[in-house]
Amino acid sequence: MKIRFQYPPSTGELLGLLCSAHEAPGPAPSLLLLDGLEEYLAKDPGPQEAAYLAALLLDTVAYFSHRRGPNRDCGLMVALQTQEEGDSGDALQLALLQRYFPAQCWLQPDAPGPGECRIRACLEPSGLGPRTEWCVTFQPDGEMKITRWPTQACDPSSDKSSSSGDQP
Repeated sequence: MKIRFQYPPSTGELLGLLCSAHEAPGPAPSLLLLDGLEEYLAKDPGPQEAAYLAALLLDTVAYFSHRRGPNRDCGLMVALQTQEEGDSGDALQLALLQRYFPAQCWLQPDAPGPGECRIRACLEPSGLGPRTEWCVTFQPDGEMKITRWPTQACDPSSDKSSSSGDQP
């Protein structure tokens, strides 16, 4: 298994990379990960650009899934940091992205104990399964502990910090 990192510096170069992905030699990847979607959307802020990029990501993953063969899909994970308050254009882009990437995972810093760092994580797979929440705690000695979050309503619309949409 080989991991290949690529960092297109602009939206145009990202689109070019996705459009030419079918020409890449070697085996089809099992996962495409796009980190920092907000950086690409900030450079080309229109809803058409966001829709085009989302559709191209999904099309590229569908191509790789087909190339990998039956029951060997290529996954897609898109990371996006949202703003606490945004203009209506940001809200439109977010609504559009949620249509293309219905499953979401969001992270929110939580009040830690002394010497700890704690993060609340919520996975909302849309119609694909039940919502799940965890508490990820980093102890002072560096140990990481993951526990189920107490059963409460998980509402990312009121606690936005960062989120990512992914399409299995």
